[in-house]
Amino acid sequence: MKNIVIGICAFVLIGILILTVYTIHGRSIRQAELDQALALALEETIAKTGKNHTDGPKSNEEMTTLFLEKFLTQLESNSQAAVHILDADYEKGLLSAEAVLIYQHPTGREGSVSSRQTAIRETVVTQEQEEYCRIDYFVNGSSYKTFQVQKGSSLMVPGAPEVKGKVFQGWKEQEGEGILDLKGRKAERDCTYVAVFQ
Repeated sequence: MKNIVIGICAFVLIGILILTVYTIHGRSIRQAELDQALALALEETIAKTGKNHTDGPKSNEEMTTLFLEKFLTQLESNSQAAVHILDADYEKGLLSAEAVLIYQHPTGREGSVSSRQTAIRETVVTQEQEEYCRIDYFVNGSSYKTFQVQKGSSLMVPGAPEVKGKVFQGWKEQEGEGILDLKGRKAERDCTYVAVFQ
């Protein structure tokens, strides 16, 4: 009789252990599914926004509708999903959402997992779109300062260099003559300026 009671207790404990492991495993699978579905839906939706996509969403409402369609097609389990859009801006390419997945444990109890993610469209500016000019300043044959400025913007002029026993007069172009007034001058090409001392 004692062995039968021990056997029944062992059987019950093994059953509880199996249910616990199965419950934990089920939760981690559903969490991974939710995280992946949310990330892919956000990524695909944001990829459709921007000037290069004429067939993409034209308003925040269209963007959230597209996101919800993509999100629901990503889910594979027989769970209920609740989605809350935290922020949406199709012009800036920003979409933030929180999703909750509600499911049944093997024991019949209800469980849930949640995920919150944000996607932002990456804007790549090519060298052709924004051209820069390199402006070099030299003092006594050695590099003093170097600046990269956007073409058409005002030159950046460094502070007056100091050389012992000499007075700084100004800057001249490397191949030019005469001191130049660089304040307010626009950068149109790469230039090298040399310090003039007296």
